[in-house]
Amino acid sequence: MASGEKKKGWLGWYFNTPLVWRILTALVTGAIVGLLVGPSISVIAPLGSLMIRLLKMIILPLIFFAIVMGIGSMPASKIGKVAGKILIYYFGTTLFAAIFGLILANIFKPGLGLSLTATAVKAAEGATVTSPAIGDVFLNMVPDNVAAAFAKGAYLQVLVFALFFGLAVSFLRDHKDDRISEAVLTVYRFCEGGAEIMFRITHAVLQFAPIGIFAIISGIFAVEGTKLISSAASIIALCYTGYAFQLFVVYGIALTLSKLNYFQFLSRAKDATLMAFSTCSSSATLPLTIKTSEEKLGVPRSIGGFTLPLGSQINLDGEAYYQIIAVFTAAFASGIHLTFAQQMVVVFVVTVGTMGTAGIAGSGPVVLLAVMGMVGLNVEAGSMVAAVFALVLGIDVILDMGRTAVNVTGDMVGTCIVAKSEGLLKKWGPKGTFVA
Repeated sequence: MASGEKKKGWLGWYFNTPLVWRILTALVTGAIVGLLVGPSISVIAPLGSLMIRLLKMIILPLIFFAIVMGIGSMPASKIGKVAGKILIYYFGTTLFAAIFGLILANIFKPGLGLSLTATAVKAAEGATVTSPAIGDVFLNMVPDNVAAAFAKGAYLQVLVFALFFGLAVSFLRDHKDDRISEAVLTVYRFCEGGAEIMFRITHAVLQFAPIGIFAIISGIFAVEGTKLISSAASIIALCYTGYAFQLFVVYGIALTLSKLNYFQFLSRAKDATLMAFSTCSSSATLPLTIKTSEEKLGVPRSIGGFTLPLGSQINLDGEAYYQIIAVFTAAFASGIHLTFAQQMVVVFVVTVGTMGTAGIAGSGPVVLLAVMGMVGLNVEAGSMVAAVFALVLGIDVILDMGRTAVNVTGDMVGTCIVAKSEGLLKKWGPKGTFVA
């Protein structure tokens, strides 16, 4: 369907309603229906699973084609500059989030005087901690078998291979040997066609997203109700305080310094932010993130096709707040004082060690176990640390919504800033238009 073309037929009203409103309606009605109907609403759970499967189906080929397209379309001399800018931004904002999360935790002392029931303690029995070496974190980013990386759904490994592939295309497409340059240009055009096909499939899959979101949200509220939020209000409130600060203050300042209107950005980026909040997965949201950045924010695919898939894997601003606050909740609840050195270890591990976990829904608690173990907070059956871990695990879906929304929004902010610095960002006009 061409842009602006109206769908006709009995479902025309659905397809003609902006995606953001369909998603928002699905969120609200899903919560209400879940509370009213109760656990029996689980009969529609497969619709939510189907949405996630459809989104995951398109992720790996989309990542590969988008990155090869993004890098391969740029002159080799420009790639290093774009990569350097976006990496500095991603690392800087995640480090800032970890440090500010540390400040929040030390001020408000979450978990101090916390009392958990034996049920919570029992829920964490059998949990173990595996602390990966920093070297292993970086080694695991590089695939030893590319086919296996695709087969296992190893997003970061596929991303790294796509980076190498795209770089090779960029350097060889202007080769002095015409035979080589023509062959490489053929490969590039194949990837360009593959990217267009994936974007078309993405558009079709996104039409189903509100239905899947309704199924997921209604299931969560049917099981947990409002008791879940009230029982862990302090942790949720503190995490969302950090999320809000990152979203409204840090990103607002970053965009303002780049002479971009923050409120216009929020209006243009809201579809992807809301989708991220609903799905708890930056990888699942990536197709819409790329589409939004190109069509609403005016970012050329040569930039967004590189920076956004990269950001979905390594930019963890929201995750940083979650990890820091959860660790300190366990420490304060257990009466354990973390030294300055231990706090710096937490900041380092959260900033660097979680790079490969972004984008996958539900990966946060796995990394949290490792971070706790690295500072001596061992998750042992019957301990307060285990009880806190169980509590955080129980409310993880609520925390994950906010942190994923922050992660995805941060990706788009950085992409706009880099595109603006390269003189490639379309100038924003009123009501979502662009200035010629």
